Amino acid sequence: LRSSAALLKRGKADITIRKTTGDVLVGRGTYGRQSWNGQTATVFGCSGFLGRYVVARLAREGTKVIVPYRGLYEYVRHLRPTGDLGMVVPMEFDLRNPKQIDECVRYSDVVINLIGRNYETKNFSFEKVHIEGARRIAEISHAAGVSRFIHMSNLNARTNADAKSLVTKAFGEQRVRESFPGANIVRSATMYGYEDELLNNIGKNKYCYLTVNKAQRKLRPVCVSDVAHAIGKIRDDEDTVGLTYELFNPKQYTQKDIIDLVQFFIHENVWRVNVPSSLLRLAAKAVDVLPYHYTSHHEVDLMLADEFPSGDPAVQTFADLGIQPHTLELAALQYIRHYRPPQHEEDPMEPRGYKAFRKPPVPVNNKDIVA
Repeated sequence: LRSSAALLKRGKADITIRKTTGDVLVGRGTYGRQSWNGQTATVFGCSGFLGRYVVARLAREGTKVIVPYRGLYEYVRHLRPTGDLGMVVPMEFDLRNPKQIDECVRYSDVVINLIGRNYETKNFSFEKVHIEGARRIAEISHAAGVSRFIHMSNLNARTNADAKSLVTKAFGEQRVRESFPGANIVRSATMYGYEDELLNNIGKNKYCYLTVNKAQRKLRPVCVSDVAHAIGKIRDDEDTVGLTYELFNPKQYTQKDIIDLVQFFIHENVWRVNVPSSLLRLAAKAVDVLPYHYTSHHEVDLMLADEFPSGDPAVQTFADLGIQPHTLELAALQYIRHYRPPQHEEDPMEPRGYKAFRKPPVPVNNKDIVA
């Protein structure tokens, strides 16, 4: 009886058969953090905003995770406790060094490339990161016999986009598909979470928040944990091989809507300063010459880019993965509560009379409301 109970406990996660290579991966131990599900994943860009959530989800499921890093070990040290002892393995690498990339992917059956940036440096241009770097990782992964390759892009990645970073990401997608047949492309809208640059930037700069175009930029913000969940589902499902996914909020917001939402939650006014885009771009270009990054004219270009899905019927979404994304109005408070004045620090969210800024009203008894 005890042995049969143990078999039932292990479940379907014990065996994974990769469609592209035919590899059979057999798990060991019960499913979860203190076991190994037979899979090894390499996550490039693991030290970024999305990377830590992807690594934590993989490690929690019993996947051995290789976390390549550039620079100091301290950048990825916080990722090690997300998995059991020895299951999260940091490896130093350089995006320009094929030998080091090969060492990072040699024993992996899944490679996830989250590397991307919004500004250029003297060592890494957009072409070197989004096009050459993505192609190099995909080529080496394919040559090493990796079964699945998941490449992170942007919802607005198009070859005719106005922002250079979006154009290079679109060309990067093409190079990945050429170098790794069957690769998955994931295009995400702006993400929010504990370390985001959307809600937290508004709260942090509430006394002088710079906007362009009178904060009318259209956004489809998604929770970072939902995007990590989607990547995990894509990795697990062999029927997703070669598909492209666009992950975005079903509701459309303007930047002003989100500023109003933050004001409502933190009980303080956010002082918006609208700056002509040409003037802000000129100032950002001047700041670009400084040795440390403060802002960039490329980021100003992104501030003008409205987010909208491609409308391609072949492209998959959250619904195709069976994921119900978080509602911004219900999830936002937990990420910005610390920006409230001391007298409002412990106040709950007030659903009474809350109109959600032209969105459907929030039910008072909704169990997802975070106090």
